[in-house]
Amino acid sequence: MEHTQLDPILDPILLVDDEKDNLQALQRLLRGEFQVATTASPIEALQLIGSHTYNVIVSDQRMPSMSGVELLEKAKKLSPHSTRILLTGYTDIDSVIDSINRGHIYRYIAKPWDPEELKLTLRQANEAFRMRKELEEKNQVLEKTLSELSLLDKAKARFLSLISHELNTPLTVLQSFMSILSQSQAELSNDLQKSVSALSRAVQRFSEIVNEVLVYTKIESSGKLKFSRISVPLQLRKLLSDLTVVSEPKKIQLVLKNSEDLYEELDWEKMELALRKIFMAVLDRASAETSIEFSLSQNQKNLELLLKWNGDSLPLEAFKPFETGESELHHHKNLGLSLAIAKLIIEGHGGSIQNNSTEESKLNLVLKSIG
Repeated sequence: MEHTQLDPILDPILLVDDEKDNLQALQRLLRGEFQVATTASPIEALQLIGSHTYNVIVSDQRMPSMSGVELLEKAKKLSPHSTRILLTGYTDIDSVIDSINRGHIYRYIAKPWDPEELKLTLRQANEAFRMRKELEEKNQVLEKTLSELSLLDKAKARFLSLISHELNTPLTVLQSFMSILSQSQAELSNDLQKSVSALSRAVQRFSEIVNEVLVYTKIESSGKLKFSRISVPLQLRKLLSDLTVVSEPKKIQLVLKNSEDLYEELDWEKMELALRKIFMAVLDRASAETSIEFSLSQNQKNLELLLKWNGDSLPLEAFKPFETGESELHHHKNLGLSLAIAKLIIEGHGGSIQNNSTEESKLNLVLKSIG
């Protein structure tokens, strides 16, 4: 085996040929362009490949102890990223075509080879190796990043779950004592009754926030949706009917327009949860004795639901976790994860939430991206 030590900066290649004259000719041709290792023995070539990394492996086809195709197939197992090239005579081409098609060989060079064409082929083969190596390194970085993100997501989900669990313990105690206080509230003074009522509302809101954290954590960590084909207008009418009780005190009418039958694949259990939270937020902002219009439409790309009402607008900031979307003087509105849960569910369907604040408040929900 003859191993010529050249500039270590040069890319390493291995030449295998039982004809030493061919090896010497190739070595002279490639001097200064590659770090060339040569051997006349296929067995020794495999030993070298097992202990060194070569960007390109070039083998002659006709050798007494092992054919070039057999050597390169074995080399593929030892060094799968190395680019493999076969030197062969025209009479051998048919016998190696199958191996080339199976991907064992990057390219073959027919004898007698043209020096400039050979060097060009080796440069391309070397570049192919570099690109594979670079891609593999990027994939490794990406896999590591995704793994770290996955661990962070799990840690965050576990943290929120543990916090929620720990909050539920004192919450249960508070709810129990509030139940006792409420039963004897009539016996208390007016000031104490007001205090008990305020405390009861605070405990109720505390309970809602804890529940929202649990729901948000579950949806964000699993991300799984169970799609089924449903009549969207039918389900919307049922939901609006349920909300009539909430809208009656403000004398607000809920009007579903364009309600012709329309079927789509949705996870309606989660989508209904999202829409209920959004509709409640809109009801809270709508002016009394007005109406809220719900217009359902579908095109080739999206399933959309447009909400229009008179009253305060619903800013997109309100859909961020623990954002109020209000001034500090109105921090009680949307504090928590209610609308963030809705956004998470809609985006899970490939949809989005958009709004356009005009004299008449609007909110456009892209419930699902169809395209």
